[in-house]
Amino acid sequence: MTGNSDMTIAQQLAEWAAGLDLSDVPENVRHAARRCIIDTLGVAVAGSRTPVAQRIAAHLSEQYGSGPCTVLGTGQHSSATGAALANGTSAHALDFDDTSYAGILHGSTIVLPAVLAAAEHARCNGGQFLEAFVAGSEATYALGLTLTESHYMSGWWATGTLGAIGSAAGAAKALTLNTEKTTTAISLAAIQANGMLAMLGHDAKPILAGQATRLGLESALMAAQGNTAPKQVFEDRRGVLQLMNDGKSDPAGLAGLGSIWCLVDPGVAVKAAPVCSAAQAAIEMTQELIEKNGLEREQVSRVLCEVPKLVEISLVHHRPETPAQAQFSMPFAVGCVLAFGELGPEQISQNIFADTAFQTAMEKVKMVEAEDLNGPDYQPRYPECARITIEMDDGTRVTDFLGAPTGMPENPMSDEEIADKFRKCTAFAGWSDERSEAVLTGLWDIESIENVTVLIGEES
Repeated sequence: MTGNSDMTIAQQLAEWAAGLDLSDVPENVRHAARRCIIDTLGVAVAGSRTPVAQRIAAHLSEQYGSGPCTVLGTGQHSSATGAALANGTSAHALDFDDTSYAGILHGSTIVLPAVLAAAEHARCNGGQFLEAFVAGSEATYALGLTLTESHYMSGWWATGTLGAIGSAAGAAKALTLNTEKTTTAISLAAIQANGMLAMLGHDAKPILAGQATRLGLESALMAAQGNTAPKQVFEDRRGVLQLMNDGKSDPAGLAGLGSIWCLVDPGVAVKAAPVCSAAQAAIEMTQELIEKNGLEREQVSRVLCEVPKLVEISLVHHRPETPAQAQFSMPFAVGCVLAFGELGPEQISQNIFADTAFQTAMEKVKMVEAEDLNGPDYQPRYPECARITIEMDDGTRVTDFLGAPTGMPENPMSDEEIADKFRKCTAFAGWSDERSEAVLTGLWDIESIENVTVLIGEES
């Protein structure tokens, strides 16, 4: 696709999404999409066990009622918008979902639940579902490139803002809307999209993910009814670009649609630990230094984490008191490594803060911004890198740098590692091995599924 100056941004996105055919999507892109679907469904099932997701599930019963769409991990079914709200919240509740640096956002956590609900609502087959997921994901990332990192850096949570718009495109695709109605869906979502980074460390963050998911889907459903919205929602002097990005935009973001597939270039980062992506390199580097040097975790006296600006502005809670704060805390992330040797969903619990050994471990961790890590030798190649120095009680000192932790596009997880993460997430939620393997098999071969309503199967 090439940019068309006679069309608005909403129209360009809509024309591309509505016209996308799965046969035009390269196999490596489809494979990347399947990996994202497997990863996101797994973390959503695990996330359904968190208190915030359970509160939203109760909210559905009170406010949304029952319906045909699956509420992952709960045994509930709700309306399409209710399921989108609940599943979007669950997918982000553990902060275990994937990240794209095309705009710095969590695309799959918003797009997948919206597309899943739309596909169940419309009784799509697996190929249509995959096609809609690709459409929504690529639209989201194209917007991320169009608004550039300045949107996130100025305080907007791009996951909530741009994710809602992209999920509208994906949901519209699943509902088989034409270009005009897809334009309306995108414009309706854009004019309502919101999300401020002030919510880091609070339940508001996964709730906002759910709300963005619901907004994208509901915008598509409203467009399907024939409602209208301004096509110039991005370009208007009172629109997205001016109000939410100081008038900045890069036309290359849209121009690459259909020729540069963001699912593979720049790719998507998959997390190995259920905390903010900004902490992943530090966690892995700390583990590696301890194991490689045969260090005793109990004898560590200090861990210094030197990081670039993006990490420093993301990990804002230095002495967390709740699980939501902990997911944006370097002392928590590295403290778990020191106290337990690992960081998994089991550590995302209020009970952990009563552990005195863990509290002592957190006090040993210090994070500082290192100016050299903001320089051209590290950025933008390693946006969330870390240089770790461990000091021991006996004076021993070891240090090393990690730019791309496991799961980053430059250092991707294998398919089997993706599958193993899915297994661990579903086991955390109480699924049997047999059920997990059956769902995995179906997801890897998603195009063969005749009706997406059987994608997950009966909830336990």
